[in-house]
Amino acid sequence: MKKDRYKTKVKFLIEKENIIEGKDIGGDVFAFFPEERESDEEGLFTSYAHVGQHSGCHVNYAKECKEANYNEYQDLLKELIDLGYNLEIVNKQKVECRRNPTEFEIKFGNGATHFRDFKLGQLVKRNGDLKSWFIAPDDKLRYSRV
Repeated sequence: MKKDRYKTKVKFLIEKENIIEGKDIGGDVFAFFPEERESDEEGLFTSYAHVGQHSGCHVNYAKECKEANYNEYQDLLKELIDLGYNLEIVNKQKVECRRNPTEFEIKFGNGATHFRDFKLGQLVKRNGDLKSWFIAPDDKLRYSRV
């Protein structure tokens, strides 16, 4: 069995909203590495953003931020991959997938198309693009994005 290289866990977040002159300008997307300590300071972990690149981020600040969706963090993901990161995305965003019934299911009257949600991180290729289909690790069946 082929062993996978070590993967660095990452959560893509959006900085807390910025209000300038009464106008919400939104926040920038950044990567938070929940298992990569920045220093010996309690609760300080590594983060990465387009501007500023690597820096420290306190876990309490990360908890106040909103999770980014794939469309918001795709560019940053690709930048991190270009830097050599092998990432495990831990964001909770789900993607609906489907699969055709197996011959066994059809034989026993379960011939409908099956739908199931997966964490989006399971569908990300090594280059940061989304797979159009994949083999689910638990049931070993092929699912396609809806």
